[in-house]
Amino acid sequence: MSGVNLLSPVLDGGIQNVNFVNGRVLTAEDMMAERRASLQRQRLLGTCAGEGVSNGLEVTVSSSSVPFGQQVVHVTAGLALNRNGDVLQLGSDTEVTLAAPAAAAPANSGLFTPCAPPQTQLTNPGIYVLTVLPASGFQGQVPVVQLNSTGVAASCSSQYATSGVQFRLLQLMLDSAGSALQASLLALANQIQTQLAGNASAASVAPALSQFRNGLAYACFGAGQVEQYAANPLDFLGGASSFASYGLLDQARGAGLLTGCEVPLALVYWTTAGIQFVDMWAARRRLTHEAVTGKLPLVEGDRRVSEAEAMFLQFEDHAQSLLSGPAGLATIAADAYFLFLPPVGMVEVTGNGIAAVTTNAPLAGFDLPTFFGAHASKDIATTNGNLLRELFHDALYHEPVSLTNTGEIQLYLVWENLQAVNAGGSTRLAAAFAGGALRYRGVARFGTAKWGLSRFAPRVV
Repeated sequence: MSGVNLLSPVLDGGIQNVNFVNGRVLTAEDMMAERRASLQRQRLLGTCAGEGVSNGLEVTVSSSSVPFGQQVVHVTAGLALNRNGDVLQLGSDTEVTLAAPAAAAPANSGLFTPCAPPQTQLTNPGIYVLTVLPASGFQGQVPVVQLNSTGVAASCSSQYATSGVQFRLLQLMLDSAGSALQASLLALANQIQTQLAGNASAASVAPALSQFRNGLAYACFGAGQVEQYAANPLDFLGGASSFASYGLLDQARGAGLLTGCEVPLALVYWTTAGIQFVDMWAARRRLTHEAVTGKLPLVEGDRRVSEAEAMFLQFEDHAQSLLSGPAGLATIAADAYFLFLPPVGMVEVTGNGIAAVTTNAPLAGFDLPTFFGAHASKDIATTNGNLLRELFHDALYHEPVSLTNTGEIQLYLVWENLQAVNAGGSTRLAAAFAGGALRYRGVARFGTAKWGLSRFAPRVV
């Protein structure tokens, strides 16, 4: 530590820009130093913006994948920032084969800065995170004039040093001695492997596979750990907060398996039969600002809010996969297919058993009473569309709903959607649900009050 007086420049560790003056002989080293300074400046700006995916980089199973054979995922063009501040751009949609190259050629993994990930030996079955990280290579050729070649090009060199990206699979390991959630996920994984080895039907494997997908996502969100925060919110007074790190991805970072160069894109569950699911929002996050101090990681900063958004989006993707899956929708119960639900969500439902819906309602979707079962509120309230944004915004500051608890989930129909469905046509019937800790957003309406179920509702003008 050095001391300085007021208004004295502190230059240690600063960005060194090349000083251009007339008469100075410029060398390739000078130009490289100038480019390095520009890159350092860009990285510092990148760390201020936060880490995560800006747009694109969506991962799905490719049609090129072969059961019990080569597995391929499709990644769309997009942009991301890693923890080091590097900009990662995939210029076009790409098919990524999930296999290590036969002989990995030496390559730059980042312009001017080493950014080599830990080497991973791919073995399946397993739980993997697909990540994207910087790469660079040389393209094109240009003639090079030597100092002693009297102005005649005597050799060639690369024309461009091009920055790009590469993809990596990182295997996540569950700890049976860790949280109760990880232990239950290990049991589910063993059950799924036994069923697949016995050639069980897709419909019979679907509940366990769905619970496994949901549980893995919430293990990444820190379920089983963040709930302990309320019991000791001042633990940071003794030093670093014990909640500064939580979830499977942080567990991998702590073990040195996930580096600051990488941006997680998706969770991949790969068995001997092939990829069972790709779950983007279990691992993917939007650009997320770092907490200012890190003392109150679940209160300050942007992380928990971005994770709440990811919980909602993960559920919507998961629910859509069930709607097109092998199980009969009318029999799907949340208890059998999920371990957790986001603090707020929306599902496509049938009109069965809902008095406010006419026979015009489409019969596609989940059966609402069956899906939520004993967790649902006694009444299905109606709410106005202009209250939905408020409901979803407030939910960003609430924790997920554990289906092992008996807390009540409030169900809502959206008045405008209900009117459109009852008018006929192809409009889908949507039901919103919210955890019991969220303020009630039902709107009292003439002719819909029920004896014994009256409650206060906000006044909507």
